[in-house]
Amino acid sequence: MQGKNDTLADKVLLSNAIFNGLENESSPGFIALRGECIAAVGRPEEAQAWIGAGTVVCDLGDAFIMPGVHDNHVFFTGYMSMHRGVDLTHAASIEEAMESMLQAANNLPPGKDVTAYGWSEEGWGKLPEQSLLDELFPDRAVIAINLNKSYCWMNRLAQEKYQFLPDQCSAEARALLLQAMMKDHSLVKQEFMEFCRILAARGVTSIKDIGFDRHSELLPILEELKETGELPLRFHFSLEPVVEPLDIATGMKYKALYNGDLIRFQGYKLMLDGVVADHTGDMLEPYADMPEVTNLRTVDYEKIEASVLEADSQGIKCCLTAEGDAAIRQAVSMIEKCREQQGNNLIRHSISDLEYPHPDDLIRMGKNEIFAEVYAQILLLNPTYEEAYMPVVVGKGNENRFYNYKSMLEANVPITIGTDLPLFITSVPDSLYSASHRLFPDGSPAGGWYPDRGMPPSEVLKAWTINGARHCYMEEVTGTLEAGKYADIAVFDRNLLNASAGDIRDAQVILTIMGGKVTYNHSWNEG
Repeated sequence: MQGKNDTLADKVLLSNAIFNGLENESSPGFIALRGECIAAVGRPEEAQAWIGAGTVVCDLGDAFIMPGVHDNHVFFTGYMSMHRGVDLTHAASIEEAMESMLQAANNLPPGKDVTAYGWSEEGWGKLPEQSLLDELFPDRAVIAINLNKSYCWMNRLAQEKYQFLPDQCSAEARALLLQAMMKDHSLVKQEFMEFCRILAARGVTSIKDIGFDRHSELLPILEELKETGELPLRFHFSLEPVVEPLDIATGMKYKALYNGDLIRFQGYKLMLDGVVADHTGDMLEPYADMPEVTNLRTVDYEKIEASVLEADSQGIKCCLTAEGDAAIRQAVSMIEKCREQQGNNLIRHSISDLEYPHPDDLIRMGKNEIFAEVYAQILLLNPTYEEAYMPVVVGKGNENRFYNYKSMLEANVPITIGTDLPLFITSVPDSLYSASHRLFPDGSPAGGWYPDRGMPPSEVLKAWTINGARHCYMEEVTGTLEAGKYADIAVFDRNLLNASAGDIRDAQVILTIMGGKVTYNHSWNEG
């Protein structure tokens, strides 16, 4: 048994399946909680020593207890902007959507933007025309983003005010709009707390959020929540320069200011290439379906490298987003140069996305201790294997290089998992279905898609927990279930390590605890 019985526990969790994050299997046992920390972990028969008259005992039976989930790549501002304003999800026509937006505008101050979300071109049969909004709203900007986040129905005023076009609506393209939306302090606080509640229902106790430029609108809200004891998860954040150039001075300031266990600065995110699916990923060899093309978008690698080296020289880590094998190779070389010039292997740089890595570069990543931030739910973007783009863009013979987790593990690359939320909402069960069982949403293909390239379930869980904690310099205080660490815990209704592909996606969180406080309890939300 771990821990010293100085006093009795506040709460004791009992289960037949505890995954502590140190081993590859689960086992029966108990976890004793006292205050914000774990007081003891041990065998079932040892639990009684921690139980007194005031101890709350939760006998969870066969429920699966694991460390709290850390999502290593989310965009709160992106999620917020996809859920702000008029919900057009159920609008049956363009005319109905316009009426809903007009009603909303009538309740707003003159000149205030109208925002909306959730409409579908497929549902309406065609794209809505800009002229309709120009005529209906001559004096205010109107922006309605569609369901799959690929198109914004906008009037002319909105395009002029926020400097992006309807078919250019990535989060980065909408940066000025996001800045404007973040200025409503009260509303943003409300939206952030709802965001946290959604994540708590997924077992999340910690995130790394990507904020544009200085993230200055959200940080005061986080500080306020921390001071009042209301911050329901550990908030790590990285800055992505979008409107402004990379600002080392701000990074140094944040490094000094935000270094606690609840709010912590985690460096910079820098974009390299685009997306392999649309031929903006930078490739070593031409695309199979565009034989003369290795990238439709130029990447200024020299500029990015200069920023990485400058950040590294100040002890600030970088996350480099790279999808094509050429971009991944460049990213590895940049970090390799940091190791050579600075000689500082303690800076835990990472590469995110890693869609189509070359095996040689995975070996280099392992040697240089470069963290991988992968989207383990990624196969679920494709409805079926037959509709997947991978064999189209690189050829059938090379598609097995996509999402090659086994080679990462063999190269000793430390793997963390993120969602790029709102690309996905955090789901440990979905990640096991996709990354371990290697299946598409319809269950295809039979036996899994190159199942030998997947991650064993225990490695998926470690990527969600201890590896994320390590990447954020938090492994001494969280990420595993051990005495003395924070009581950051997620409980699922079934054993995630042995659930079949047929029922793994039905697994539900029944309890989430962060720092000893219950942030989600399924019984609160029943009915």
